[in-house]
Amino acid sequence: MNSCSISKPRIGICVSKKKRLLSELIEIRIKKFRGKGSFIKFYIEDLNLEKCQVKGEYFNRKTKQWEEGIFPFPETIYVQCYVDQQRLKEIEQVIGQKVFNNFIFDKWQGWELLSKDTVLQHSLPHTVQMKNKVDIKHFLYYHQDIILKPIDVSTGHSSRGIFRIKLQKNNIINVFFTKKQKIKEKNFESFDTFFEWISLKISTNEYIVQQSIQTVMLDKNATDIRLNMNKNAKGKWEVSLLLMRVATNSSYIIPSTVKILSIDKLVKLYPESKLKWNNIKNEAIHIGRRICHTFDKSGYHMANIGIDLGLDANEHLWIFEVNPLPHPLNGKDPSHKKPFEYACYLAST
Repeated sequence: MNSCSISKPRIGICVSKKKRLLSELIEIRIKKFRGKGSFIKFYIEDLNLEKCQVKGEYFNRKTKQWEEGIFPFPETIYVQCYVDQQRLKEIEQVIGQKVFNNFIFDKWQGWELLSKDTVLQHSLPHTVQMKNKVDIKHFLYYHQDIILKPIDVSTGHSSRGIFRIKLQKNNIINVFFTKKQKIKEKNFESFDTFFEWISLKISTNEYIVQQSIQTVMLDKNATDIRLNMNKNAKGKWEVSLLLMRVATNSSYIIPSTVKILSIDKLVKLYPESKLKWNNIKNEAIHIGRRICHTFDKSGYHMANIGIDLGLDANEHLWIFEVNPLPHPLNGKDPSHKKPFEYACYLAST
């Protein structure tokens, strides 16, 4: 590939060798982006700071094929994998503050960051990092309904590795989990038998334990609210997507099997609740902007995050988690192309 033929702005996308799905998503984003720009996909170890070059793959937008080569240094970089903070600082010495989504945080790091904000504290379920058997037992007997989530943001994608655990009045423990994209239930007569079973499936230091929030039900199914926030072509945070997801079960969301409803659609379905849903919409956006402000204030350069919220019976919104590697929905989700609109803005500043 002749690197001289690559037009500006040169947008680099730093990807992981392990997370192939995220790498495939990059191509989908490029195809949906209509603006100018050249896209170079690379691994962090192939970035040569001394020569200001990068070994990687350039996406030829005419042939729609990736072409290997050594290219000039990108003018801006969209991070899609974990990169050491020291390495990021070294890159910024070359291109300035033009490396974005530079904090690929796990679920515990995300919760810790948001919990420092006095406003967001009221919307965060009680959460701890699990360290041993006692953590689960105390949490379960205190809340009666808890969630175990993998800390690694990629491990828990699509509800993999997530367990909902309920303690009944007769001390029977109900466990709900996914298997082949379906909810399974298993019951235990004692905590010890439950823990013996769960210990074979999880590593205690790789999970968080979270207070489970019973969300409002639609057609007797669990719900949540997905909010995608992006920085736009003017460098400002905006809402790219806001909708309600309805599960096919009463326990929790499995993203690949949900029914999707916009807030406007909910207003049409329940016209008598128009004011309620508009208030919920405004409150969700307020929380989303507060979360974005928290990242900015903390010094992280984020521009693309997904936020999962839950609405309880008292119409209180809870922050279930924030994802630094969100998957846009299929179809016309604007968050597909937003990172590249922002990348072009950064390259022009």
